[in-house]
Amino acid sequence: MRRFLFILFILSFVSVLNAQEKALLYSHYSFNGLAVNPAYAGSRDMLSVSLSHRNQWMGFEGAPAYNIVGVHTPYKNTRMGLGLLVMNESIGLRKYTGIYVNYAHRIQMGRGKLALGLKGGVGTGNYDQVDLGNDPHFNDNSYSYLLPNFGVGAYYYTNRFYAGLSVPLLLGYKSNNSGEIITRHSFEQYAYYVTAGYKIDLTSDWQAQPAGLMVYEKAGGLIADLGVSVMYKDALRAGVSYRTKQAIVMLVDYKITYQLRAGIAYDYGINELNSYNRNSIEVALEYNFGYRVKAVNPTIF
Repeated sequence: MRRFLFILFILSFVSVLNAQEKALLYSHYSFNGLAVNPAYAGSRDMLSVSLSHRNQWMGFEGAPAYNIVGVHTPYKNTRMGLGLLVMNESIGLRKYTGIYVNYAHRIQMGRGKLALGLKGGVGTGNYDQVDLGNDPHFNDNSYSYLLPNFGVGAYYYTNRFYAGLSVPLLLGYKSNNSGEIITRHSFEQYAYYVTAGYKIDLTSDWQAQPAGLMVYEKAGGLIADLGVSVMYKDALRAGVSYRTKQAIVMLVDYKITYQLRAGIAYDYGINELNSYNRNSIEVALEYNFGYRVKAVNPTIF
């Protein structure tokens, strides 16, 4: 049984390595704009730091776990936005970490800004060794790599609306005949990310925000995450979304202070794995080094 399960893991890893490396489809993607689109850098108009952790398929041994740290800021008195993104991924025996520098050039366009973004950095990873008794073929093979990767994107945003298009990572990784991990490029295996959202005033205290994230790649087809959130006094937000053929996502986040925001999301799986995967959970934090107060009279808070 151990050997059978290990072979299943190996087959899954081979398919991952021969596919385009890409950003994860996060449920609380409002906390992870930099992971989805490099043009997001500087869009908060202040120094912003975000932390996210996702525990997927709870109850499975070796199930995927993801961590993201994002830092970005506008560059003073210029049109530039700069960011640093660190992504860590663990799936069974496979470990992956990506470290990327993000650059965005922002142009005033109407009531909003159009940002064009580039991302560059390195990805590093390895397979952990597994003790399978006297089988030297599996026990001796533990590969590691340190390879470059890049991404591009465009992002338009106003106070009420945003829309973005990106290819977070342009290169894929694969193993050659000798087992060495190398980079490869293929237009057919790009993963295209589209994001959009709009804020609607319901009353002076309540707002609604329909939003969506769609990912398309030739091999996997289209995955759409579409939903709506309700916000109270720009502090408490709760929402629900539907991810095609995968999950119903329930999320909530709260602005603890003017600068600190925390969120949690829970995915209830609706596909054939739901009997086994115990669903998924995600937590996130965001801290902004600055804030704006909206008031008719600035002396009244």
